[in-house]
Amino acid sequence: MKKIEHLNISERFAETFSLPKDMIANQTLIHMIGGTDLYIENYKGIMLYSCQEIVIKGFCCKIIICGKGLSIAYYSDEDMKVSGRIYEVKIDRNDK
Repeated sequence: MKKIEHLNISERFAETFSLPKDMIANQTLIHMIGGTDLYIENYKGIMLYSCQEIVIKGFCCKIIICGKGLSIAYYSDEDMKVSGRIYEVKIDRNDK
């Protein structure tokens, strides 16, 4: 059993009831497959969209995707897929 003393209340709740921590604690998930597909779950909105840069507002950060021929293949209220040649993914935690 994992020690849960260092977790905050929402993380403890998720741990106790085996719930996804990202949804309970409003955390954004990023999954990258190769250098061409990036999946983002649990985000707030799209801040900037061009074929060279896409900026996504997460719950506690900004996700900056840089590349060539970038496009948002699909998006919904919960998740999105970014496609293209992805050269760099930056997380800016100063944006709250």
